[in-house]
Amino acid sequence: MKKLPLSRIAIAVTFSLYNCSNQSYAIGLSQNDATNPQCLIDVPRFDRPIVREDINQLPINTEADEFETVRTNLATYTGHVNVTQGNRTVLSDKVTIDSNDANNRMAILDGNITYQDNLIQAKGDHALINLNNYDSSMNPSEYHLVNKLGRGDADEVKLEKNRYIILKNGSYTSCPIGDNAWNIKGSTIIHDNEEQLLEIWNAVFRIKKVPVLYSPYLQLPTGNKRRSGLLIPNFGYDSVDGIDFSLPYYWNIAPNYDATITPRILQHRGVQLQTEFRYLNQLGLGTFSFDWLQHDSQYSEDRKKATNGNKYDNNRNRWLFYWKNDELINYNWRFIADVTRVSDNQYLTDLNSKYASQTAGYLTQYYKVAYNDENWDIALGYKHFQPFHYDILYQTQPQLDINYYNYELGPLKFKTFSQLSHFINSTENEPEAWRAHIEPTVSYTANNSWANLSTETGFMATHYNQKNIFKYNKEHESQGVRLDRNVNRFIPKFNIDGKVIFERDVDLIDGYSQTLEPRVKYTYIPYRNQSNIRSYDSTLLQADYIGLFRDLTYSGLDRIASTNKLASGVTTRFYNSNKIEKFNMSIGQITYFTKSKTGDHNNDLDKNSDTGSVTWATDNFWRISDDIIFRSGLQYDTRIDAISLANTTFEFRPSSDKLIQLSYRYANRDYIDTVDDRYKYSAYKGYKQDLSQAGIMASWPLSEKFSAVGSYYYDMKQKQISDGFIGINYNDCCWGVTVQYGRKLIDWDNMAQISKYKNKLSIIFELKGLGINRDTKAKMLNYGKLPYTTTFE
Repeated sequence: MKKLPLSRIAIAVTFSLYNCSNQSYAIGLSQNDATNPQCLIDVPRFDRPIVREDINQLPINTEADEFETVRTNLATYTGHVNVTQGNRTVLSDKVTIDSNDANNRMAILDGNITYQDNLIQAKGDHALINLNNYDSSMNPSEYHLVNKLGRGDADEVKLEKNRYIILKNGSYTSCPIGDNAWNIKGSTIIHDNEEQLLEIWNAVFRIKKVPVLYSPYLQLPTGNKRRSGLLIPNFGYDSVDGIDFSLPYYWNIAPNYDATITPRILQHRGVQLQTEFRYLNQLGLGTFSFDWLQHDSQYSEDRKKATNGNKYDNNRNRWLFYWKNDELINYNWRFIADVTRVSDNQYLTDLNSKYASQTAGYLTQYYKVAYNDENWDIALGYKHFQPFHYDILYQTQPQLDINYYNYELGPLKFKTFSQLSHFINSTENEPEAWRAHIEPTVSYTANNSWANLSTETGFMATHYNQKNIFKYNKEHESQGVRLDRNVNRFIPKFNIDGKVIFERDVDLIDGYSQTLEPRVKYTYIPYRNQSNIRSYDSTLLQADYIGLFRDLTYSGLDRIASTNKLASGVTTRFYNSNKIEKFNMSIGQITYFTKSKTGDHNNDLDKNSDTGSVTWATDNFWRISDDIIFRSGLQYDTRIDAISLANTTFEFRPSSDKLIQLSYRYANRDYIDTVDDRYKYSAYKGYKQDLSQAGIMASWPLSEKFSAVGSYYYDMKQKQISDGFIGINYNDCCWGVTVQYGRKLIDWDNMAQISKYKNKLSIIFELKGLGINRDTKAKMLNYGKLPYTTTFE
């Protein structure tokens, strides 16, 4: 890796002076000051209630060792003079009041002067205060902002209109007293308390005593108020892109509208322009974003060297579009949009985005108009997918959902679910269809504090009109599969579900109580042959403990497996004397009385499933202490005669800045191919081995100012790292720097059996006290491909 010249690092530091806002704010929401309380130990405080009325009209109270009146309009106070008026306090050795001119009454202060109000504390040797408007000046002077970081000195300090602090030949730093790591000197410095803004003319920025930047004019924030201006830049380096530098500009358009424009320079790719527009009004809130990279030279090189693990599109210009909107049109109507689309399949791998992740495998473009009242939920939606690695993915364009509820039938509850869907596919010669579905149900529930019994009955009626099926039937003729143009399917359903809760005190553990919660659910759905229906939106659902009690085995409506089963399970919980759940464990199984099937000739479950105990699942939660939590889950499926899924997480979090998380996940290859059959039709041709990955993520302070964050995920089947990073953060009351290095898997060559990795180094500087500093540790934990997810919630 090439060394980074010190000049480039210095440039990144100095650019951070232009930070005028924080990128993580939310429109209309206040910010919390992230300043370390230890940094404010020597900061002057104003602890009295702030006087909001006109201070100039309030009486003046003066105490002194001696008082002398020369004439009625000239008075002198000497020896420990203390003058207070509203929020103002003045201490001095000598104060002279001159009232010769009624329109220009003056107070002259000399010797050991300390002035303080709710904005500033200033110290000097000589000062003048206009007693008519209380504008004042002091020279020479040292000053410190009250209740916040910010201090300096000046040849003269002026206070005007109880709002402006004006420094002549002054300096400013947000470093604590005794720390002069950086400061800014200017011929004139104005602090506007109302706008929370520092303006500096002829500014010279210094690190220690070394000048590194001159600017005829600078603006710096000193509070939480949003303002237009440059934000803190991001500086990084990785093995593929080279130097990565971005400098955001924030545009505060209006209180409820803003935009961020970010030029980004990638050494080996070119210049990218990132834009974001946010809005909040009476109807709703939303975000638009559009990123554009003209002629990505690195992408062209990658396409030439592409392995068979990734698919490259034939384009040079690269872009991302994002729109998220949640709008309440009126009391009953809403409009929702959640749209993300990129120019090519490798965009998120190469360029990253806070709006989406490549781990999902596809992007969604979704629009919905919805109506609801006490009896109706109606939604008209449009959904399109952009897959990254496979093409056979159906989208609904459009889909109409109608739900009707009537709970005024005495002990009975009636509801009807209806859906009209149009399925299309971007791949040529794939079947498409219109599907109409109606599902009325009647239910009855009886419950009390220790038991619950519910029963439900209804039917599912579905009509299909399938098109473009000739080629599909021809290709699958040898497998005995044939789609019909028109299909009508009618399936009744019935279930009864009962649960009892037993509770007792635990004799061996004082103050603890235990519950035992057995649950049994019987479900009956008769068999209907569905091999003449293409699977448009159905996927086998996970059979975790909660999933054992689902009525349907598949998501969607195209596959409704016959069901004559009894799901049974038991959960036990332990509570301490404060009724906090400390431990729970659930274990259950599904017993089929008749074989569950859909009629698909090529369906693995139709061939392998049998009667008897088919699926087992267990879940576990253990709050070992207030700082330690353990979670685990395991599923066993006799249809593949193996453990299908397993996961476990152990997390130790003694404080907000200390974290150790160990995790493990397992998925059986046969189970993956059975559940997610898209891989059967993709270039991957099914999983070759089980998924078995272990990982560790940690965040820990090394000292008062240094902390480390890192993660490491290892694939035990591939015997290689899948994702990992390490970061070091230095943070004091004056400045901070974060250095992170990460390595992630981005491609796989099946022929050569070689993995391709991307190495990334980033460096981020921060100057404390200039606006609100970012949550550094949270940002560091999300650096990798697999972000941190807590188990404590």
